[in-house]
Amino acid sequence: MQLTGPRIAGTLGALAGALLGAAPLAAQTAPEAAPQAAPQTAPQTGEAAPNAYDETSSEAGTLVADTAVLYYQEDESRVRVIESETGLTWNRANGTVISGKFVYDSLTGATPNGAARSRNVVQTFRPPTQRGGHLPAASTREHAGDTTTGASGIYEIKRGRLPVDAGFKDRRKAVDLGVTVPVASGLKLSMGGAGSWEMDFTSYSGRASLAKELFNKNTTLSLGYNYERDSVKPFTGIPRALASMGETVVGTGRHKVVSSFVAGLTQVLTPGWLAQLNWSHGVSTGYQTDPYKLVSLVDSASGDPFAYVYEKRPDRRVRDSIYAGTKFALGSAVTDASVRWYRDSWGIKSWTFALSEHAPLGRSAYVEPGIRYYRQTGARFFRHYLLIDEITPDFVSADSRLGAFHAWTFGIKAGAKIAPNLEIYGAAERYIQEGQRFDRTAPGTLARTDLFAGSKSVSLITGLRVTFR
Repeated sequence: MQLTGPRIAGTLGALAGALLGAAPLAAQTAPEAAPQAAPQTAPQTGEAAPNAYDETSSEAGTLVADTAVLYYQEDESRVRVIESETGLTWNRANGTVISGKFVYDSLTGATPNGAARSRNVVQTFRPPTQRGGHLPAASTREHAGDTTTGASGIYEIKRGRLPVDAGFKDRRKAVDLGVTVPVASGLKLSMGGAGSWEMDFTSYSGRASLAKELFNKNTTLSLGYNYERDSVKPFTGIPRALASMGETVVGTGRHKVVSSFVAGLTQVLTPGWLAQLNWSHGVSTGYQTDPYKLVSLVDSASGDPFAYVYEKRPDRRVRDSIYAGTKFALGSAVTDASVRWYRDSWGIKSWTFALSEHAPLGRSAYVEPGIRYYRQTGARFFRHYLLIDEITPDFVSADSRLGAFHAWTFGIKAGAKIAPNLEIYGAAERYIQEGQRFDRTAPGTLARTDLFAGSKSVSLITGLRVTFR
């Protein structure tokens, strides 16, 4: 179901990135940004660390094994993800760092199909027709998870309920390998690659970056590039964009290519205070329409659904973002604040504000509460519905992720070293998304119908880290 989408990937990626180590340079698939991990500040030579987490996190000559389990659940029995993640990082004495990570996801639940709720009629949905005039085969549809009527893929939604494709199932496996090597005094080269495989979606990417330390390592300049190629092969086939629901498919798969550049500056302002500024630019071309999403065509008088068409998005998207962050250490406590501005060629603009406090507990533990606020405008072609008698636009999508909304994330992380080389840790997040629920200018009963399909969710993680010296 291509569920490495904005909210799920953002949530799990943020938690795992902060606890399992910094994420590699990657092409961003969503406006919302993941928070940055708190810094690890080393004690001065000859001093004992007041807290174990004041020690450097990448000690030379160590092999670090990290394993964690993540749980993600959206409210109202929507998407559920259980993810296991295992990573290895080898910090060689010569400054070379070699890392690898394996991820396995199991995804179940219900996902909105894009259609608007109807207060008056029962809504019936069906997949596109395969070439030859038949519905998808039973063996294919069981993977799509349509459990309401079995292999036919036809399902009904009761009046007043949000249209969702209930009971979908998917699995994802992902591998990431990376290496960082010193190539000259103060200059490091990082390279890596990743692959991700779902039942209907495959992604391969490669990355490279350079980091140069200047002025006695107080200033670091970095420049990176990422290339990604995605392939989508929907269970139902590729429907013709803007065609009526159920029409014959036009193919089995499509591709997308993403190229991203990142330039960054990190500056140490005082021994306990640093600042970071990043600019990223990305271009994606190819198939970017969601083949499972629909748009309702409603009656101009009653507001009842008359028909449904498949969405269509532009085949090119240009993204730009600027990230500014600061970390300030007062003793063993670290305050982390950041802001991120984003815009793209589809008309989406967003701001992300994040604040967290890393607080020590005794000599071997910490707790880190945090809060994040995100706000975005909608894409130019986002519509909750179309009127049956209006001219169909060139591009249209009712996917709530492309609409205007704002969201709060409240989280807490904690960890403890139960032995010199053994650490346990965990985190919890509550995500609350809000947006426009009613359109008072909508026709008939649609003006009193909740049109917002955004989500609320809980995310949990628990993990174990072992350091071999």
